[in-house]
Amino acid sequence: MDGTLQNDIPILPNLDNNRYENIFKLYIADKGANSTYYYYNITNKVSIPQDIDPDLISNITLNRKLPWTTFSFKLYGTTHLWWLLFLLNTPKNIFYADAGITYKYFLPSYIDDVLNNIISQVNA
Repeated sequence: MDGTLQNDIPILPNLDNNRYENIFKLYIADKGANSTYYYYNITNKVSIPQDIDPDLISNITLNRKLPWTTFSFKLYGTTHLWWLLFLLNTPKNIFYADAGITYKYFLPSYIDDVLNNIISQVNA
């Protein structure tokens, strides 16, 4: 089953590279008579390995709880990388990063490389 990344489909809007949706390929379901629609294979997922090069990551301990999107914005200047923080850690709370917990994060200078690596592995 071949698919296409959203940014390679001219009639769909381009997504920033850091969007979770941009990692996965879209597939076309043709219902005939101009009734084409796109879908994701929802069985695909992103997994972060445990043996990450320590030079790529750092740690931060929060003094108050933050929504994952806010946490992402504080580290990366975008809310769209919340999923990367979430997957890199093993949070107990799916809505917030809790206070007093030390979280790992990819250093901002490596984000493009990390995203490109994830995209190439997911779509291999």
